Amino acid sequence: MKLKQITQSMLAVGVVSSAFIAMPSYAQETQPKVQRVEVTGSSIKRSDFETAASVQVLTRADIERTGANTALGVITDSVSVNTAINSASSSSGSFATGSSGASMRGLGKVSTLILVNGRRIAPYGLADGAQENFTNLDAIASDAIDRIEILRDGASAIYGSDAIAGVINIILRKDYQGAEAKIGYRSAFDFQDLRSRNFSAIYGYGDVEKNGFNTYITVEGYKRDGYTTGDLRNQFPDWHRQTPGRSTWDAKSSFSPTGNYFLSATNIVAAPGCPTDAIDPVDKQCKMDILGYSGLTTNNERYAFASNTNFKIGKDINANFELTYANAYNSYIVAPFNVSNGSTTTSTSIWYNVYGGKMVGPFSYPKLPVGHPNNPYATPVEYRARMMDTGNGFNFNKTNSDQYRAMLALDGTIGNFDWKSAVGFMNSTADKATRAVSAKGYTDAIINKTYKFGQQNDRALLETMFPIRTTKGESTITFADAVVTGEVMRLPAGPLQVAFGTDLRREEYQMKSSDNVLNGDLVGIFGLQVKDTRNQAAIFGEATIPVVKKVEVSAALRADKTDGFEAHVSPKLGLRYTPTEGLLIRGTASGGFRAPNIVESGNGLGRSSVATGVNDLRRCPIANDLNALVQNAPGATTADKALANGYRGNDCSAGLPSFVASNPNLKPETSRSFTLGLVYSPSKEWSFAIDFFNIERKDEIGTRSVTDVLKGEASLPAGQLIRVDNTATDNEFLALVKKYAPNNAINFQGIGKLGMIYNPYVNTSKTRASGYDFDITSRQKLDGIGTLTMKLDGNYNTNYQQFSQADNKWGPNQTGTYDFGGKMEIKLSADLKTGNWNNSAIVSYNSGYSTNSIASPTYCVTQKVTAENMATCIRVDASTVVNYSLTYSGIKNTKLNLYIGNLFGAENPTDWRGGWSPNFRTYYVNASYKF
Repeated sequence: MKLKQITQSMLAVGVVSSAFIAMPSYAQETQPKVQRVEVTGSSIKRSDFETAASVQVLTRADIERTGANTALGVITDSVSVNTAINSASSSSGSFATGSSGASMRGLGKVSTLILVNGRRIAPYGLADGAQENFTNLDAIASDAIDRIEILRDGASAIYGSDAIAGVINIILRKDYQGAEAKIGYRSAFDFQDLRSRNFSAIYGYGDVEKNGFNTYITVEGYKRDGYTTGDLRNQFPDWHRQTPGRSTWDAKSSFSPTGNYFLSATNIVAAPGCPTDAIDPVDKQCKMDILGYSGLTTNNERYAFASNTNFKIGKDINANFELTYANAYNSYIVAPFNVSNGSTTTSTSIWYNVYGGKMVGPFSYPKLPVGHPNNPYATPVEYRARMMDTGNGFNFNKTNSDQYRAMLALDGTIGNFDWKSAVGFMNSTADKATRAVSAKGYTDAIINKTYKFGQQNDRALLETMFPIRTTKGESTITFADAVVTGEVMRLPAGPLQVAFGTDLRREEYQMKSSDNVLNGDLVGIFGLQVKDTRNQAAIFGEATIPVVKKVEVSAALRADKTDGFEAHVSPKLGLRYTPTEGLLIRGTASGGFRAPNIVESGNGLGRSSVATGVNDLRRCPIANDLNALVQNAPGATTADKALANGYRGNDCSAGLPSFVASNPNLKPETSRSFTLGLVYSPSKEWSFAIDFFNIERKDEIGTRSVTDVLKGEASLPAGQLIRVDNTATDNEFLALVKKYAPNNAINFQGIGKLGMIYNPYVNTSKTRASGYDFDITSRQKLDGIGTLTMKLDGNYNTNYQQFSQADNKWGPNQTGTYDFGGKMEIKLSADLKTGNWNNSAIVSYNSGYSTNSIASPTYCVTQKVTAENMATCIRVDASTVVNYSLTYSGIKNTKLNLYIGNLFGAENPTDWRGGWSPNFRTYYVNASYKF
C-alpha cells in the first residue's frame, strides 16, 4: 500500500467519522466542561486517571531522581520492567550490538510494546538473535522525555500486535518556552575507568494561544568509555576463582607473541626467542597477559535530536509536527588474533553455506607444515601464538546505527466528539562490522608460508586471512491512523462513551550478512539474508459503559490483518467498581497476539547462528568428572588447570551451530490474560494499590530451545541434531587427566561432540506467568520542614512456567531459580523538599534465588563444588541497594544535582554460577541552567 493509498484511506475514515458525528446526539444538555485526558491503554479520554487496568506513571521529577541519563535506565527504574538487552554490556558476538531493549513479565522484548507519544517507532535495524524485531531505547533522547506511562496489562485490543505483557508509552515534552542547557559526569569512587559524560540543550519559542504556535528543539549527547577485565583485575574477590571453570580466570595465555609448540596435552614447549620474563617458571611455557585485551563494556557515543512544533489550523484543529533523530556508535575492545583463532588443530568446526544450502566442514585449522621456518620438527606441529600485527586497530568490532521518525498529528473536536489522526514515516538502519578468519585465506597463508610470524605482515595478506564481515539491517514503516471518540448517549448511571478508528502500516525490513558469510567462506561464522515488505491494516472500537452507579464496564475489540495471514481479532473487557469513595475494585480480561515478523516468515534464505553456553547433557557430566581430577590434583600447574577448564568448557558451555529457515505458514502467537485488583485512597495523602496478573502465551514462534532439544535427543528425527567425531581432542583431555590420575577409567564412551542442529521456526511452545503488582504512595506536609513524598513500588512473581515438548507437559516453576531470578522486587523512594533543597533516597530490594535451573537442576552437585563451598553455591542471596540524590536550586536559573548510586557500597551477592560482577558506588554530578 503506497502513501497515496494510505492518504485515501485516511480521507475515507474522515468521511465515516463525519457521518458518525452528524448522527443525532442523545446527550443531555451541555454540562460544565471537565478536563479529560487520554491514558495509556485506552483511546477514550477520561477525567479520572485510574482505569480498569494498572498504569504506572513516572513523571519528569521521578526521572530526575533516578540519576539515569539513558532511556533504558529511566524505564527500568520501574520494578515492572527489566533489561532485555543493554548496549553497555551485550556480547560483541550478538546480532543486535549497539542497542538496548526492555521486557515485562519475563516474556521478552518482543512481547512488550514500546510507544513514543502513543505511537510505534521503527524496530532496530538488526534483529536480535536474527529473529527478534524490537524497539531500541538508545534511539530516544532521555532528556526530551516528559513522562512515562507503563500499562501493566495486555493491550492488543487497543494497540494490536506485540502488546502481550504490557505497554510502555514514552511521552516527550510537548510545549516548551525558553532555553536550558545541562551537563553531567558519572564515574565510580573506586574505579575511575567507569565513566560517562552527557550534555543536553533545549530551546523553545512561541505560545499556541497567543502566537498560534510553539516549537522547540532539543539535542542530547552521551559518551561512555569502555573498560577491560585487566582494568578490573584488582577488584575480583578470592571466591571468584573457586567457582566452576574460573580457577584460572586471570592466568596468562600460552598464545603469546613468541608462542609455544603443542606436541601433546602433556608436552607443550616454548618456541625459541621467548623473552625471559615471559617464561612461566613452573611449566616453562611462553605466555602473555591478555586481560587488557578483554573488553567488558563498549565504548559508546550517542547523539539524539528531537523537535516538536504545535500550531493551529484555523480555530478548531490542533496540529503537531514531530521530528526525532538519533545516531549511536559502539566500539568493542578486542584482542589481536591467535594462531588457529585460539582453537586446536585437532578440533573440528562446522557451519553453514547459506547460498549453497549446505553444511561446510568439518574444518580443522592447519598445523605448521614440515619445512616451515617456525617448525623445528620433522612432523607437522601445532603452533600456539598470537599474531600481534592484527592488533592496533586492525582487528575491530563496531556498530553504527541511525534512526528517525517524522510525524504529523492532527486533533480537534466536533460537537461532542474528539478526533485525532496522524501520518508518518520512520526508518532505522544499523551496520555491524568486524573481522573473521577465512578458511581458505588463512590455510593458504600458513601452508604456503606466506605469513611471517613475529613481524608486521603486508596488510593485503592480512586482509585475505582475516577479511571484514558485515551485517546490515534496515527497517522502514509508513503509517496512518485515525481515532474518533466521544459520548453517544447518557445512560442513567452516566455517559456512554465510544472510540473507533483505523491503523494502517506498511513495513519493509531487510537484514543481510556480507557475501563472504553467506558463501560459508569464514570459519564458524553464521549469517542470514531476509528482505520483504508487508501491509497491515486494523480497525478497532472501544466503549466505556456505566452499567449502574459506581460500576463501569469497558470493552474493546480490534481486528488486525497482515498480508499472507488471516485476520486476528483481539478482545478486552474491563470492570471498575467504586463501592465507596476512595475504594476502587478493578479487573480486566483480554486476548493478545504477536504477528510473525518478516525475519520469521518473510522471503529470504534463512539464517545460521550459534547457541552459546550450551550444556551437553550427555558429555558435560563426563567432562566435569575429568576436569575435577585435574583441578583437585596436588601439584597441578596453572597451565594444566587452564587447559582442563578449556576442555570442560567445550561440553559444559559450548557453542552449537544451527540453521533456521523462515516459515510462511506460521500462526501468530496468542495470549490470554486477566487482572484483578483494588485501589484504596483513604485520604488525599495516601494511596494503596494491589493487582494480580495472570498471562498465558501460546503458539510461541521460535526454534525449540536447545535444552528441550537435547532432552529429547533420543526421539529426534534423523539428521536434526548432528554429532561429530571428537576423538582426537578427547584423547588430549584424557592424556592430561592421566598425568595426574594414572588409573583413570572415565572416558566419553564414544559420544560425539555437538556439531549442528537444524531448527526451523515453528509455533513451538507456550509460557504462563502470574504474580502481583503493588504500590503505596504518601504525600505529607511536615510543619517547619517541607513536603515528604514516599512511594513503594513492588512486584511479586508467583509462577513462571514453560511447556516442554520433550516431556509433553508444563515444566517446573522457574521463579526463584537461576532461569528467572528472584520472586520479588521492591523499590522504596522518599523525597523531601525543603526550600531550595531536595533530598531523595531510593532503596531497591531484590529477593534471592537458587543457582539451579531447568538445564542444570542440581548445578552445584553436577559441577563438583567442594563440600565447604556447597552452602554458598546453592543460592544467590537477596540484595539491597540505596541510592541518594541531592538537588539545590537556590541560585537563579540554576539547578545543581549530586547523585550517588549504591550509597553504602553494597557488593552484589555471591553468585557461584555466574561469578563475580561489579556493583560500584558511583557518583553523577550534573548542572542545568535556564536562560
